[in-house]
Amino acid sequence: MRNSLTRTAAIAFAASLLATTAMMQTATATPEEGDHMTISESVSTNAVFNDFLNKYGVQQGDISLVRYNAVTAEDKAALEGYIAKLSKSGPPSGSDEEIMAYWFNLYNAETINVILNNYPVKSIREIGGSFVSKGPWGDKTLTVNGTKMSLNNIEHDTVRATYDEPRIHYAFNCASISCPDLRLSAWEAETLDADLSAAATAYINSDRGVSVDNKGNLTASSIFKWYKGDFVNNGAGVFEHLEKYATGDKKAAITAAGKIKKYDYDWNLNETK
Repeated sequence: MRNSLTRTAAIAFAASLLATTAMMQTATATPEEGDHMTISESVSTNAVFNDFLNKYGVQQGDISLVRYNAVTAEDKAALEGYIAKLSKSGPPSGSDEEIMAYWFNLYNAETINVILNNYPVKSIREIGGSFVSKGPWGDKTLTVNGTKMSLNNIEHDTVRATYDEPRIHYAFNCASISCPDLRLSAWEAETLDADLSAAATAYINSDRGVSVDNKGNLTASSIFKWYKGDFVNNGAGVFEHLEKYATGDKKAAITAAGKIKKYDYDWNLNETK
């Protein structure tokens, strides 16, 4: 994996906890309450999430969608059990890859659960939040190893705060059409590097990531505007990042355009009927 992911797990784990606890309400959990999973235990636990995604995730063209309206009460309970088990164990005390895969899976599973708890909705932005900030991302719906956490705490205060890695934006799914795809199987530590690159390539080469009009102008996902600073590495930036992962005609169009004309984002629910 790239250099930014080769820090020791101890440093990454400590940083993630410091980042989250600085902004969160901490419960009175003792160290014994957490039961960190080994790699084999993680794979076994993820089988529950894989089963859910296999049943309700659908690949349609270049986007993965979810059959929210078909989820049974039994499978909803299984998903909640999966979330509860991850939450109780807390992030693993292993490699950076194990830690990141853990957070990606917990975030994505909880996002699906939030949708199901409020379904039917046309957009995740109809759920929770306030007049100023729409959406459930600031709601502390999780208790991870005794610590109250929100989806924002996971994505921004923990993972983004710990890892200088732009590809993490392709791992978190916000249940919206313009979001990078919900991976239709759980993230696993052993293949994380290759899977992140594959996710980056898939998104950038889809029109949701970058589209080109008949004049050669580029419209990019608002992700590349909101998190512009995350894509700066060794003096490069968003445009260089797009060129790196684009292929074929899309790569040629990006190179020819030389700049992004505008940004766009579709918040409609990533749902298939």
